[in-house]
Amino acid sequence: MASLTVLLRHSGKWNDEGNYIDFSIEGILIKEYASFNDLVCSISNQMGINLSTNTIKIQYNVEGNRTPMEIHNDMGYKVYVKLKKENREFGMYPLCITTMEKELISGDGLNQGDIVQIDEAVQMYDSDTDYTLAIKLANSGETIGVFELHKDLIISKTNQKEVMAGQVYKDKATLKEVMKNYAIAQRFQFRVDRSNAVSYALICISEDCDWRFKASSINKSELFKVREFNDNHTCPLKDKVYEQRQASSSLISGIIRTKLTNHKRKYTPRDIIDDVKSDLGVDVSYMLAWRAKEKAMNFLRGEPADSYKKLPGYLYTMDKTYPGSHIRMEKSSKNEFMYVYISLYAFIRGFDHCRPIVVVDGSHLKSYYTGTFVSASTLDGAGHILPLAYGVIDSENDVAWTWFFEQFKIAYG
Repeated sequence: MASLTVLLRHSGKWNDEGNYIDFSIEGILIKEYASFNDLVCSISNQMGINLSTNTIKIQYNVEGNRTPMEIHNDMGYKVYVKLKKENREFGMYPLCITTMEKELISGDGLNQGDIVQIDEAVQMYDSDTDYTLAIKLANSGETIGVFELHKDLIISKTNQKEVMAGQVYKDKATLKEVMKNYAIAQRFQFRVDRSNAVSYALICISEDCDWRFKASSINKSELFKVREFNDNHTCPLKDKVYEQRQASSSLISGIIRTKLTNHKRKYTPRDIIDDVKSDLGVDVSYMLAWRAKEKAMNFLRGEPADSYKKLPGYLYTMDKTYPGSHIRMEKSSKNEFMYVYISLYAFIRGFDHCRPIVVVDGSHLKSYYTGTFVSASTLDGAGHILPLAYGVIDSENDVAWTWFFEQFKIAYG
């Protein structure tokens, strides 16, 4: 890929005639098919500019125009590259670089009519002393600058304890989780008064209470700002002692998820009730605890239906890995799973050296779709149990057992 030599002028100033004066010079190489961000990185690296605290303006003079041309996106970069290809002399179309410190703004610094959006083209940075998020501030569709918003001014964690007017949250989902946790911690309940893509309003569950909460997006961006918050309750005490509605199964499942990562641990709904009471100070019903556990298990292990969808691929891989095995799956006329049978090649070869005695048994499955796990085994010459076949059927009935033994006969003759 061809490179173009570009002269940089910096540390100078623009005069009234549109000329860049009192400057220093540098030189860089740019690629023809690079991007605007690549140009910014090349300039900042050559000049030693810290883009986390500074921004640069890239301009050059065009013949017949006193106003300099600014490069601020990929199209501007392509236009400049085309000009340089037609005029390859090093001194033609030098880039004039102006360095500016980024302005720090908060949510309160945004004016009505400004549009705030996360600028994915600007890279976030992390250091020991600061952590900031770059955002683009635009008005009427025109970019007017890239600013820096401190991480502390945008709340992105759901464990936020304090809620007050003026706070800015990274999105509505985060705000909703924070308010659920807040209601549980403060021992009260709320109901949603209004909720849509750009607003979120809550009121106390009691009709006689003055508690109010209103938040809305910052000009239809993902950022949500708390506009109004009256945290004074005037409701009767009886309205606070009902079962906590904000302690939903989804919220509890997120809390107990880490306790279910070990599949050997027995963690019953009764244990969940005790832990929620200890951690949150909230009484929940057995059914709510059971639903929370189901959601946590589905998050960690996936939906049972999704596992059944993967079964044909698993059996195909097993058949290719152990050639000579007898592996079959039976489905209903509605393409629903019914039975599965597995006899690996090692089982089949091993049976040639065993007594012709087969023991079969079944065990009920306690999964969502139930069923029965069945197996057939024998004793080898050393008196050890040798598995011959295993599978899953709907229940221990004549039709299912007949199908299982038919497959066993095909495998072992």
